[in-house]
Amino acid sequence: MTPLKAFGKTPHPKRLAHSPHFKNGAFVNRIKTKAGGVGDLPKIVRAYMGRHAESAPDAHYRFIEQGRVAEGELSFNWLGHATVLMHLDGKYILTDPVLSGRASPFSWLGPRRFFKSPIAHEAMPELDVILLSHDHYDHLDYRSIHALKDKCRHFVVPLGVADHLVYWGIAKEQISELDWNESTEVFGMEFKAMPARHFSGRTFKQNPTLWASYVLKGQKEKVYFGGDSGTCSDFEAIGEENGPFDLNILPIGAYNETWHDIHMNPEEAVDAWQQLGKGRFMPIHWGTFDLALHSWYEPADKLVALAKAEDIPLIMPQPGKWHQLSTTTDPMWWHRYSRELNRS
Repeated sequence: MTPLKAFGKTPHPKRLAHSPHFKNGAFVNRIKTKAGGVGDLPKIVRAYMGRHAESAPDAHYRFIEQGRVAEGELSFNWLGHATVLMHLDGKYILTDPVLSGRASPFSWLGPRRFFKSPIAHEAMPELDVILLSHDHYDHLDYRSIHALKDKCRHFVVPLGVADHLVYWGIAKEQISELDWNESTEVFGMEFKAMPARHFSGRTFKQNPTLWASYVLKGQKEKVYFGGDSGTCSDFEAIGEENGPFDLNILPIGAYNETWHDIHMNPEEAVDAWQQLGKGRFMPIHWGTFDLALHSWYEPADKLVALAKAEDIPLIMPQPGKWHQLSTTTDPMWWHRYSRELNRS
């Protein structure tokens, strides 16, 4: 496995030209979106050098698989960042698998995970579907896909992302590639790609592939998987057309004013949850990598405060624990791992 292979393969623009969201050789958001550019780097570097926030948890921040799947009802296990293992209708679905030590094409450079995945790739159950939101390294990891490809039956991805997977040895017949508002049925479950406000790219070329959130429909339960998105008006339409959802999985971390358009903060995630039609709220995209200037625990602390004030049915899973919709979770479990919060 070489770093060169890990970059993936950029799709040819002609293959994607049929999409109304593909313009002038790249995908575009529905509204004007700033992702943060080279011109912002000096300001960002200065801010990182002068930051005082706790950038990582202590050395005891380690987790193992706990509990079990509950047959006959939705079960889910947060493995860190945007990686969630779900058991829906008797099928295993894994979202945005990043089980490696770094969110990077390199094993020696790039954001390092705070903890090993509570379920290693060799201990992963036989997977029915791997669901990908976009192709950034903290959501699509070559090493994880390489390790899991022979134990996964099918992949559901946004437009263009299939080129990476085929380049990595996955058969085209195993891949469903979707544009926004397109759906596919896989093993009796419906997967519908919905808009998100983000960007894509694994090299210097920006937005060569699409990014998406998803509606998952089983026989009894419906799940919304937010993937990675900034705040936008699409959530209301998604909720009206497809909701309400039994479980809303929404990103809450790695926010900063410089890249505000492409990452939600906790307040914006709560607003998205309301637009989606409420239901249980499970946060992701925090507590796994140091990707922003805020402390590693700040997104969770802010979300819990909002949940108490607005009576939000929040599920705050500790990595590795199996949960169901009725599960009660410790709302402040991460405080045990913060040197800053535990100062006497």
